[in-house]
Amino acid sequence: MILPDKNIKIEYSLLGCGAALLSEITEPQTISLLWDKVKNHEGIVSFEKFLLTLDYLYMINSIVLKDGMIVRCKNDSLN
Repeated sequence: MILPDKNIKIEYSLLGCGAALLSEITEPQTISLLWDKVKNHEGIVSFEKFLLTLDYLYMINSIVLKDGMIVRCKNDSLN
């Protein structure tokens, strides 16, 4: 479910859903605002999958929660 395989398309994997969420997190925003932006995405089929994807992004240090807002982390090692 995290990675695509012969049974799971990339759009439905957490990797693909995470990419969709990260592309929408250009500035700090609330969970409900982000949900409104991505709820019609093909791979994010439910609010549960949305939350699971947020958990995944948090675990790989791609997002953090600051003052109730979701913030995308910057990777300083790429600079």
